[in-house]
Amino acid sequence: MNSRDFTVNVKGKDVEITIVTPTIQDQKEASKVYNNAFTEALKSKAVVRARLDDLLVDQGLWDDTKQAKFDSLQKAILEGERKLAKGGISLQEARSIALSMKENRDDLRDLISVKTNLDTHTAEGQADNARFNFLVYACTYNKESNTRYFQSYESYENSTGDPVAPIAAQKLANMIYGLEEDFESKLPENKFLKQYHFVDEKLRLINKEGKLIDEEGRLVDERGRWINEQGELVDRFGNPVTEDGDYDVKFTPFLDEEGKPVIEEESSEKPESVEEPVEEPKATKRPTSKSKKKAEE
Repeated sequence: MNSRDFTVNVKGKDVEITIVTPTIQDQKEASKVYNNAFTEALKSKAVVRARLDDLLVDQGLWDDTKQAKFDSLQKAILEGERKLAKGGISLQEARSIALSMKENRDDLRDLISVKTNLDTHTAEGQADNARFNFLVYACTYNKESNTRYFQSYESYENSTGDPVAPIAAQKLANMIYGLEEDFESKLPENKFLKQYHFVDEKLRLINKEGKLIDEEGRLVDERGRWINEQGELVDRFGNPVTEDGDYDVKFTPFLDEEGKPVIEEESSEKPESVEEPVEEPKATKRPTSKSKKKAEE
């Protein structure tokens, strides 16, 4: 049985987790969960996947222009893959093609994101999600005790904030859908950029000295901000800036028409006087009949 192990810190304690492949029984139970979720989704009038494209067009979320752009981006990516595979061009031209491919993939993801997001709300999308969640619950084990980490399917669904849940879901998705954890680095453009040392292990652009740069070759720091050779923050033209992005320069007064410094005058207005509170007169006690008699004597 295939498995994936990882360690995660839960409430200050390292816990070893094992993700196993779903058993036949797990798959049967997951199918029941799928059917129930699908039925409930239909009852709540969720659209079926077959009508999703029509819905997108009806709502103005997809049209012939977007479809044409989608086709164009796909064609450009495939053409880039062909050129990189064939070679015979300058290294700098190949670099430009690879960077264009990365940009085209990002644009393609953004373009179809509306479809991807809406698909999760279809009846099939909701049922798929329920089935996958059940499998995450069923396949996540505490390695030390060899027992399921989540006490029930419901406890997994309510596991917000548990650091095990998102990692377990990612590991299982990689296993059952054949995804590679570093699939980004396996894309043709990234394989080329790594092979010829245009990017580092994190797929960040670097120069010949291995320093981080932007697409135009300007030095950047770990946060992507422009820097000079000394590592000091600058704007895109090399002018020094502060951490807040303000220009790091010494201010000198502006000049008038005669070239003399204009000294900013301090405000001559007097501060508003604050009236002192007037002390209320103390209330006079009414003399009692006894004290009044004494006073008359």
